[in-house]
Amino acid sequence: ESLLSAAGFKTLAATTAEQRQHLQWLHPGQVTAVQLTGKHYYVYPDVAKNQLYVGTPKEYEAYLALRTKSGLPAPAPAASEASDMQRYGKQDAAMAKANAQAATIPSWAIWGEFGNLGWVP
Repeated sequence: ESLLSAAGFKTLAATTAEQRQHLQWLHPGQVTAVQLTGKHYYVYPDVAKNQLYVGTPKEYEAYLALRTKSGLPAPAPAASEASDMQRYGKQDAAMAKANAQAATIPSWAIWGEFGNLGWVP
């Protein structure tokens, strides 16, 4: 988390039950690429502190450079639903489970507009 902050990622507190649930759904310990209102962002859940780190492609590139400078390996990409289904086998059962889970997951709209977090263009 310190590298994310140093790279310019902003934090959003999870103040509602929906936001806390959303944090639980995200891949722990991984930065995930998301698209919201046509713009690209990178998010990282901090479940212990009930917050979400949010960065633009610029902050993500700075984060990768800081990882390299610190001698850390490149972060592993978040697993896709397709690779999860292949890993666990039984594609139909995995698809039904993924669909059921997706129906309970709040949309990104619960966090508001990420573009209002004060980044300089």
